[in-house]
Amino acid sequence: MPRPLEGIIVVAVEDDPDALDVLKIVMEHEGALVVPASDADSALEKLRCVRPALLVADVSMPSHDGRWLVTEARRSGLLPDVPALAVTALAMTPTEVREAGFDAYLQKPVDPWLLRETVRELAGRAV
Repeated sequence: MPRPLEGIIVVAVEDDPDALDVLKIVMEHEGALVVPASDADSALEKLRCVRPALLVADVSMPSHDGRWLVTEARRSGLLPDVPALAVTALAMTPTEVREAGFDAYLQKPVDPWLLRETVRELAGRAV
């Protein structure tokens, strides 16, 4: 039986190693190929090498945050039409999500089922 995220490439960016592991484990369990990054700069480097179906990024990171990452990736053409999902401990309104360059957000701690369904939706998979 095929897994819901089979074949989807996701770049996941999270500065907390445990939170990154959770994102990676949940999405890989569902079939996604996850390219992990621990900060925005390394995520940009990875985006130069891989064309993901989705970017999942923490909003609050040291040095460059998720907002900077999405803005820079879109400005440089690395994410022209790739959806971006924010994961954050902060509550965000739909307007704040869009203004930050993201297409959706999930609040931490991330619910694994909701993560799977949101990734499916953003990556264009039938739910």
